[in-house]
Amino acid sequence: MGAADPSYPLLPIALILAAVMLLLVLLLASIRQQWNFGVAILCFWLFLQNATAAANTIIWSDNVDIKLEVYCDIVSRLQVLMVVVKPMSTLIISRRLYCIVSLLSVDMSSPAARKRELLLEWTLGVIIPLLIAGPIYYIDQSSRFEMDEGFGCTNAVDSSIFGLLMLDSWSIILPLISITCYYPRVAREFYLRSRDVNRFLQTNNSGSVSRTSYFRLFALASIDILITLPDGITSVVLNTSAALESGGFPFYNGWKEVHRDWTPPTYTYEELLEAGPAYVAEFYATFWSALVLSYAIFALFGSTAEARATYWRAILWVGKWFGWKPAPRAPSNTESTLGTIQFDTPPIQLSVDLETGTRRDRLHADKAASQLGNETSSGSEAQEQNYEEKELQPDCLAFDSVKTGGSVHSSVQVVDSDHHP
Repeated sequence: MGAADPSYPLLPIALILAAVMLLLVLLLASIRQQWNFGVAILCFWLFLQNATAAANTIIWSDNVDIKLEVYCDIVSRLQVLMVVVKPMSTLIISRRLYCIVSLLSVDMSSPAARKRELLLEWTLGVIIPLLIAGPIYYIDQSSRFEMDEGFGCTNAVDSSIFGLLMLDSWSIILPLISITCYYPRVAREFYLRSRDVNRFLQTNNSGSVSRTSYFRLFALASIDILITLPDGITSVVLNTSAALESGGFPFYNGWKEVHRDWTPPTYTYEELLEAGPAYVAEFYATFWSALVLSYAIFALFGSTAEARATYWRAILWVGKWFGWKPAPRAPSNTESTLGTIQFDTPPIQLSVDLETGTRRDRLHADKAASQLGNETSSGSEAQEQNYEEKELQPDCLAFDSVKTGGSVHSSVQVVDSDHHP
């Protein structure tokens, strides 16, 4: 029996690649010890979402068998959690950008301020999503999970106003808060105080925020909003329309009614198509929106020059365990293929006469000393003679400029390598 989804295996391959890319971004941040909390939690939960979605599309590609119940319990709640995590991480990133353009300390000077900031971010990015995916989801959970042919297990939410407000509204409210409260201020402050912001980024002691990182964070938050907000609006509109067409849209159907039948329902791919093209498009958009966001994260944070250098070092380290050594790089056309040639005489040095501005060539030390012998005292001539008798090759020449009577003369000091300090 063939796969139910006609695009198979395109979707699971894309999901696996996205999961690997996000894992690389997380490993890079761990190695370099440079974390942005909003990006970190977004990468972590997106990695789990893509990995589990890839497993679902492979395991249930051609069937709707009820199996792996515990795994499906976890995956169905993870899907609910992602509805909250994506816009929440955008809110955290937007707030951090606002702190930067407002010239507030990124590290927070006092320990109390740092603890307060950390507690706020953990509450927004971890505690609230877990509460939504745990007890609040259970209040409106109509069955243990649902099973869709070709896509595996998913969450089961009862159609009610309570479910709309407590579960689906996060993907609309949080992006709107980011857009209305933080984005105009971020754009305005950065435009008006760009020099101060640049100076603040350059002098930031933590080193975790640079001008390039600032624009990457801004781009990621913008992409997330452009993906999450339309997807959330579409989901709310379709769910509301389906509930109204079914005959009613109550605030809450009651605890006993919602939890009356805990058996997971199953839906074939044909039944999914019968729901209409809009529902099918929204169903696929749930997967591909996560893929687009994952690829955008890797393009912004996982394909930089530093990241590529880290990948190459990791490949070399792994290759050593298998006895592989990379071949030396071939020289470029502009480089000479000959080795370094050493001559007995020192290389030509060019100096500028400070009086006339002309250049004088010094081929070696004895020639320079002989030229200066006509101007210096007899002590210098004795030094040159002593030098010729020892037949020593000077290692370095120290040229000092001595001002005499308004003119500048060059003097030479011969330094013996055996007596060099």
